[in-house]
Amino acid sequence: MSHPAMDAPYSRLFAYFVAEFVQRTALPVVAAFDNDYEQAMIFLAITTQNIQNLMLNQVTRKQYASFAVLAPDHLIRPVSRMALARSTNLPRETVRRKVLKLMARGFVEETPKGLIVPRSVRDMPVYAETVAVQEANLRRLFSMVGEAISADPSAAAALWGAMASVA
Repeated sequence: MSHPAMDAPYSRLFAYFVAEFVQRTALPVVAAFDNDYEQAMIFLAITTQNIQNLMLNQVTRKQYASFAVLAPDHLIRPVSRMALARSTNLPRETVRRKVLKLMARGFVEETPKGLIVPRSVRDMPVYAETVAVQEANLRRLFSMVGEAISADPSAAAALWGAMASVA
């Protein structure tokens, strides 16, 4: 049985780009957490949810887009363990155990409103190194897509069409 996504022009090319990007991105992140994928995913979920409100708003996105500008504490949105379990699709007990490990390592702090990634994490060498790798991986993804589009203008039309259908 066929699926519309499988029949779309350049679907294999786009799937390759995404898979290659995810793999290149996941490996260094997971390595920072002693190859514990669940711990890495929970940390990423906390980080993402802490700043989601800032990144989805056009004004605050521009203001806090760089790590060089610290977001004020009152703009950081703490997240509960229950919300983490839902967003990661992990059992609550697994989230509880992994959060305790993250807290012991200094990657996460608990506030009265929930969990946050403290500012001090930004100063950890492993964090800066991982962010640098992620930036390089994203630039690589853009470059690969750009090269494919340059080589075949119909790929650009397919890419923009696919992105427009998602929005």
